[in-house]
Amino acid sequence: MAATAVRAEEAGATPVLGELVVTAQHRSENIQKVPISINAFSARDIRKLGIQTSTDIGLVTPNVNIALSQGAGNQPIITIRGIGINDENTNNAGPIAVYVDDVYLSSPAAQTFSTFDLERVEVLKGPQGTLYGRNTSGGAINYVSVKPSDTFSAMGHFSYSSFNTFNIEAAVGGPIAPGLDGRISFLKDNSDGYAFNTLTGQHENGANDWALRGQLLWKPRDDLKFLFNVNGGQIDTRPAQYGHYGDFVPGTQGLASPVLCSVADTMADKCVDLFGYTQPKSYYSGGFNKQAHLKVNSINASARIDWLPGYLTVTSITAFEHNDKIEPEDTDSSPYRELEINWGVKNNTVTQEFRVAHTEAKYNWTGGLYYLHEDLRQNQPLEFLLDYDLFYGPGSGDGFVNRQTDTSHQVTDAIAAFGQGEYNVTDKLKFILGGRFTHEHRTFEYAGTIQVQEGGMDHFGPAVSLLPPGAVIPALNNSNFSWRVAADYSLTSDVLAYASIATGFKSGDFNGGFLSTDPVQALFQLKPIGPETDVAYEIGLKTSWFDHRLVANASVFYTDYSNLQVFSLVQSPNGPLNSLTSAQKAHNVGADFQLTAKPIPALTLTANLGLLDAKIDRFVVPGVGVSSLQGLQLAFSPHVSAFLMADYKVPVGPGTVDFQFSASYKGHQFYDSTNDPYLAQNAYWLENIRVGYEVGRWEVAGSIKNLSNLKYTNDAFDSTGPFGYIQPVWGTPRWYAIELNYRY
Repeated sequence: MAATAVRAEEAGATPVLGELVVTAQHRSENIQKVPISINAFSARDIRKLGIQTSTDIGLVTPNVNIALSQGAGNQPIITIRGIGINDENTNNAGPIAVYVDDVYLSSPAAQTFSTFDLERVEVLKGPQGTLYGRNTSGGAINYVSVKPSDTFSAMGHFSYSSFNTFNIEAAVGGPIAPGLDGRISFLKDNSDGYAFNTLTGQHENGANDWALRGQLLWKPRDDLKFLFNVNGGQIDTRPAQYGHYGDFVPGTQGLASPVLCSVADTMADKCVDLFGYTQPKSYYSGGFNKQAHLKVNSINASARIDWLPGYLTVTSITAFEHNDKIEPEDTDSSPYRELEINWGVKNNTVTQEFRVAHTEAKYNWTGGLYYLHEDLRQNQPLEFLLDYDLFYGPGSGDGFVNRQTDTSHQVTDAIAAFGQGEYNVTDKLKFILGGRFTHEHRTFEYAGTIQVQEGGMDHFGPAVSLLPPGAVIPALNNSNFSWRVAADYSLTSDVLAYASIATGFKSGDFNGGFLSTDPVQALFQLKPIGPETDVAYEIGLKTSWFDHRLVANASVFYTDYSNLQVFSLVQSPNGPLNSLTSAQKAHNVGADFQLTAKPIPALTLTANLGLLDAKIDRFVVPGVGVSSLQGLQLAFSPHVSAFLMADYKVPVGPGTVDFQFSASYKGHQFYDSTNDPYLAQNAYWLENIRVGYEVGRWEVAGSIKNLSNLKYTNDAFDSTGPFGYIQPVWGTPRWYAIELNYRY
């Protein structure tokens, strides 16, 4: 299941842990021989752990968090070892790169997807600036789909679960003609949702999406093959809803300076917002007035060529990515028009990677070139306190109630040259050296207007530009050379020790929008921030014991960050302001431990542990309204995280019963680098159980997720000024499921 090994595929196999092959260094290797801290999941693991979306990986991987701050179908906030960026704007790709079949997904809006028909998932921790490069200062996640082959194969999955949820997945592949293989995969997901709308009597936070992938593998010669991959999908459902806790003392919300509730009273639902509202007592419910649909359309295509001229391996990967999203968000999650935003983004990206590799007994090397062109457009209209007059009298909102337009156009061009080589000094000692030069050019154009209420509710004056007179947004030109130096030593054939120093690079960025009506603050927001760089030190040990019945790995790391990009919402009378800044110095220090054991043939035990301390060391920003973050804990960086699992198989009749229990732990964490006490989650455990019965190619199973029905959050927003509410993003409640699986 987890990080270092895969259980034997069939019940009754010899009592050893199977070998898992990964391509973390762009070639196939036993994961135990790769000198990088990696958590990997096989196709069987993905199915049995109930990993259905790209965000589920964060639930089962210590020192990894993946939050959906705006719910399913929206961009994820990914952090590895405390490094990420909690920016909801869709123009800012975070420092954790997401790859699908060796293709980098540049648009954050495209990084949430269904994990269907996958061969494996690889989570690479720490900077990957040499072979991966762009925006990998914190790590990378690789999703690898099942490829066509010249052997017929098929799979089917059907599940029905809580809240009238069903999931259908199917795939078939095999030879089409001599030298030509194909595979087609399909997914359909539908759910009423676990939240309840008290205004409409309908369920919320459901699903209605589909995805399709088609692949052709053409092998005209033994030394040449072409792989064509086209995949896409659609989401068409209501946007996810959040909690809504008022944080003003009742009766004071209309005062010039409302009295703020304590955190305990706010979370106990004893307070109100600016309009006197707080969510109903039922945890997963609220009054949500907007009824439009979230719609996301995506299509991706790639062409891969692998050629073996003599002793070389030549690889070319050409890819196109399109993502078109409109999310009519009920931003305030209330029955009233306090704050409502329509998030719109269109993205088109073209990438080209060219690699050449060579392997000998004593050495191997990989070198290549990379190019990216991205054209991204945002359209994000906003409405601010439109129902103010309902509570404070006709015309009371004149002069500050408003509606805004917010559009931008960002163009990015990036080029890179990279190489990495390994040399075996002796049979036991190996040195690794790599480097990558990157140059990026980025432009950002912004146009925004504001119309202020005049003459009562829903009457507005003329549109006025939000850009201060004479404002010019400079282009970004960033160049960087990142490198990696490492050595590993095989104490025995089953014990590998390694040490590495690696650097990472995340390109500079622009604030994605929503300028302040204060010209001084707006000018500060428009100023682009520089690139983020880091130097990471890591030592590790990968070991197998007792004839491969026990795998035990450990790594210890320390990383220095310069100009760490930090996003936060700054409270103001005009609403929370987007603040994208840089912390001059930050660091993380911690450890990853991975343990998998098979004491008897029927039983597999796993225990993974992550320890972390990630803080901002120096933060001096001359901006308006930005407080110091020095000494604070980075967002989404719990000090302790863990994953435990026990899997027991017993023969019954013609088949095998498989009992699986798993539990994940997240320590106390903040959802914002300001360490706002309203934006925090106490430590918690989530437990899951699954029982399956497998006969031949068929399996029927039942499972329960969140066994204790814990009420927890995976993100939160503080909109105290001026709205007077806190918004927790709910984690899913207890979830029952039955499923039927078939594999050929």
